[in-house]
Amino acid sequence: MNKDNYISNELLAAFLDGNTNAVDTMRVLKAAEQDEELQEIIRIASEVDEDMAMTVAPTIIPMTAIAAKKKENYLCDIECEEFVLRQFGVETTHKSLLDTAYKNCWLREKGMPLYNIGRLLEKNNLSVSRRYNSTIEEVDRLLSAGNQLIAVVDDFALDNELPSANQHPNHAVAISSISIETNEIILFNPNTDEELTTYSIESFAEAWRQSNHYLVVINTTDKFVYEPSPIALDDVELPDDLAELREAIAENAHEIWAKNRKDQGWTYGPERNDKKKETPDMIPYCNLPESEKLYDREMAMQTLKLVKKLGYEIVKK
Repeated sequence: MNKDNYISNELLAAFLDGNTNAVDTMRVLKAAEQDEELQEIIRIASEVDEDMAMTVAPTIIPMTAIAAKKKENYLCDIECEEFVLRQFGVETTHKSLLDTAYKNCWLREKGMPLYNIGRLLEKNNLSVSRRYNSTIEEVDRLLSAGNQLIAVVDDFALDNELPSANQHPNHAVAISSISIETNEIILFNPNTDEELTTYSIESFAEAWRQSNHYLVVINTTDKFVYEPSPIALDDVELPDDLAELREAIAENAHEIWAKNRKDQGWTYGPERNDKKKETPDMIPYCNLPESEKLYDREMAMQTLKLVKKLGYEIVKK
């Protein structure tokens, strides 16, 4: 190995653990370009990490990750939402969007959390949905249907067209078009000086992977075709001792529903009657049919799984 590209064992170990800064990460990746043995080490380590993630713990959804890459005084997400608004003929300014984002606490000190991306578009009367685990094929289909799309990526992997080592989604891009036939995707990338930049689909997909393929879908209200896309929770297992907590949440959810109904003037009736505001479900949780209890329990269990999927732990005091 060239002395200029020498990588110590300590630096390599830190890189494989994801504990290197941008400069050291670049050193390792540049060295790997000229060292097949190093390439193989990185490849095997990456595969092992993925296998371990599948067998040991569920993949954590980075809901609170920050899209925060700046170019002078411009934030990537604000620029992407401004770009999308222009596509729909909505005139605005970067400053007005920035002010609105701060005023509504959507924008944090370090940037825009993933779950707030698209709030400015909603404020401008556009319909927005957010989804994880999207695919390139979905991107192609959604664009063909006239939607605008914002994705969150690892900017280092995207700009350098190298395997992602950062493991932190930190940059928003708007997807302008895609061609699976020519293996090209065209992005509005606030990091570049061009209005639109072309990338290979593979390099985009690698950078996009770090956000669990997070995608924000946007269209006008009259043209938006809503496709429910709940977060997949099949890989989340809950301990048996959460069964009582599930039941408590389910019962309390019924109590909240019944309290709201009562405040709206609803009372018990043997059959649902919207005109009289009567419903047979205005009874204690224990007296509900099992079918109704099952619905509440499923909602409670899915909520507990979602909490874990988002990286939180439930600890009993």
